This record gives sequence, C-alpha cells and structure tokens, in this order.
Amino acid sequence: MENTILCNIELLHTQESIFNYQIILETKGEYNAIDSNSEVNSDNWMNLEEFSSLSQLYPILGFKNTWGKLDTKLQVEANIKNYNFDKDSTDFSFQELYTQFELEGKHFFIFGKKRLDWGTGMIWNPTNFFIQKDPIRTQSRLEGLFMLNYSYLFGRNTLSFYLFPEKEGKNFKAALRYEYSKERVDASLSFVEYGKYQQFGYDISYGGNLFTAYCEGVLRNYTKSFALSDIGTLITPQNRSKRFRSEFVLGTSIIFNSNLSFSGEYHFREDYLSKSDVKLYKKHLPSNIELFDPLSVGKHTLFGNVEYKETYSRWSINLRSFYDITSNQLAISPVGILSLNNFQFELTSMFYNNSLSIHNIQTSLLVSCFF
Repeated sequence: MENTILCNIELLHTQESIFNYQIILETKGEYNAIDSNSEVNSDNWMNLEEFSSLSQLYPILGFKNTWGKLDTKLQVEANIKNYNFDKDSTDFSFQELYTQFELEGKHFFIFGKKRLDWGTGMIWNPTNFFIQKDPIRTQSRLEGLFMLNYSYLFGRNTLSFYLFPEKEGKNFKAALRYEYSKERVDASLSFVEYGKYQQFGYDISYGGNLFTAYCEGVLRNYTKSFALSDIGTLITPQNRSKRFRSEFVLGTSIIFNSNLSFSGEYHFREDYLSKSDVKLYKKHLPSNIELFDPLSVGKHTLFGNVEYKETYSRWSINLRSFYDITSNQLAISPVGILSLNNFQFELTSMFYNNSLSIHNIQTSLLVSCFF
C-alpha cells in the first residue's frame, strides 16, 4: 500500500513549476582627485570631472518547469542605468535573456543571451574570448552573449558546443569546450573560431580546504591591443602581426583562519608593452592615448589582496594591490564592505603613484539594495 501511494504522489508531481524574482539596485558615487602632472592627462586636457555617479537597476526573473525528465528554464535579467542622475543618460538593455532545456540531466540546450563564465581567474580571465572581468570590481554583473549552446554531461566530463550568431553575419563565431571535474581538480580545454582568428585555451585548478591554486591561459593569433612602431606611432590591432601570442594567469588563494585570507595572481600578456616600448610610449604621450590602462600597460602584472572579515561575513576589510613590473605602475586599494540584511555598503579608494596615472586618488561609495 505504501508503494502505491508513493507512486501516485510521483505521478502527481511529474510537472512542477517554480517562479522566482530578485531586484538589485546599485548606486555609486565617485570622487576623482585628478593628477595635474599626469603625462597622460596633463592639465586635465581630457576635461574629466571630479564627481560622478552611476545608478543601475537589475530586475531579474526566473521560471523553471519540470515535466517528467525534461526541465525548462527561462531567465531574464534587465539593466537600467543612469549617469549623474541625468534623465537623458538613462539606458536600457538586457544582461541575460535565454531559455534552457535539460533532458535526463545529461543534455543541455541553451538559446538566447547568456553570460559565458569561462575561466577560474579571479582578476583576469584570458580564456573568456568575448567579455573580460573588470579588475577593479570583479563582482560587476557582466553582459551576456547571444548564443546557441549544446552541452553533454557524461560521468565527470562535459562537452559543449557554441555558436555565436551576428546580425551582419560577416564573421563565423563558434567554440568547443571540454571540462573535467574530479574531487578537488577541475580542468578544461577550449577552442574558439572567429572568422580568420583562432584561440586555444586551457584552465586547470586545484581546490583544497585552505589552499587553492589555478592556471589559465590561451594561445591566439589576434589581439585587441595597440602597439608602437619604432618611431612611436600607433599600430592598430587590425594591422598587427597575425602570429600566435600567449597570455596566461597563475593564481592562488590561502585561508589562514576563519577571518584572514590572501589571494594573488600573476598575469602575462605577450601582446602588451616591453620595457623599451614603455619608454617610447611615455615619450610620445598623449598622442598614443589609446594604449592607456590605469593599472597596467606592460607584459607582467602582479595582484595581491589581504582580506580580514568578521566571522559571520557581516563586514570585511580588504587591501588590494596592482603592480606592473614592466612600467612600474602601482595602485593600492583599501576596500571596506558592510552587509546589513538587504543592504550592502562598499567603500573603495584607489591610490596611484605613477606618472602614467590620470588620478592621484579615486574614492567611491557603492550602495546595493536587494529585494
């Protein structure tokens, strides 16, 4: 009798629907102490303002339906942003808008605009061909990509195929990715075909209870960065050599106790500036402003962060540092975060000590509300 009742209950629940929603409101006010002696922006010729603000509203809707062995998911995330509280600057876009079908827990089909979450790098993630993280605020909600995706899960392995349609249809974009996961080790291999460009990528990580290490890198025959000729003129990415160049990240995270932790990364980019290039770059500023990066213009960059957090993570203090070994750029950023129920306050300052920087100090207060 008990088996019959269980069977009837199972039949009654072969179809189940779940609806969820979340609203995130972020408002950031920023003060910028402009460096009048900057080689990049001498006498503030760029007419930068000292105060700025950005407000973003994220309405997020999700719907999931289960019918036997088929799960269907619809995800919508919009973004309404406004600069400096100017109504004419309001912009609307979709961060994500996709449908996912899951069959028997092995076959996954995705159609629509979705984030591509490749790579384990905390600050830099070179394997993500299309959208890179913001090193200054890695938790920013990245915009998705329009894709057709099929993934097959077998054992500890996942094989995924991607197509990325374009409106104009001039360039064929596709990708293939293999993932393996076992206990504390995760690894992946990827290949991207983008018209006449190709990218080969790898990603491997080891995650222990108190220690994590990872390596992520690519080999590709394209670049998005400018270069300098022998006389200091700019060479556009389209006109640079199409030979294969490497980029990789080595990273680690160490938890000392329940309150104190450290994380760090080393980033190498073959297509960025060498020491001799940096000298040439400085000599011809500001005419080659396209090369500017507030954190790093050289091949070798280091990142480190020390975090101390309250036992229940209600508040934390971080000390983040970026150092470009090639160009001698240094940026130090103390960050304080306070979480109170549905609110989070994040106070950040960034101190620069190099003539390549535009600002002496940048300070921002980010207030986030979750509903």
